[in-house]
Amino acid sequence: MSEITIKGITKEDTAYDKRITFEREGVEYSVLLHWDAYDGYDLQFLDGKNFISDPEWASEWQDTDAESLEYILDGLTDEVIEGRE
Repeated sequence: MSEITIKGITKEDTAYDKRITFEREGVEYSVLLHWDAYDGYDLQFLDGKNFISDPEWASEWQDTDAESLEYILDGLTDEVIEGRE
C-alpha cells in the first residue's frame, strides 16, 4: 500500500443544523437552528419532532432586540461546544 502525505487542506462549512434545548424563565424549549452561507439563519421551535408556532416572547424578540435570537443561541451553543461555559 502506498503512503499518502497530505500537503495542505482547506475546509469550508457552508451549512449546519443544531438541535438545541434551552431554558428561559423556567420554561424549557427545543429548537432546530439552521444556518447556511447563502440564506443565513432559520429557527424553528419544536414539540418532539413537530414544528410549532414560535412562543410570543420569541416573536416579540425579533421585533425589539438588536441581536437576533438565532445569533445569540448559535453563539451560546458554540461556547458550550468549545467548553467555555
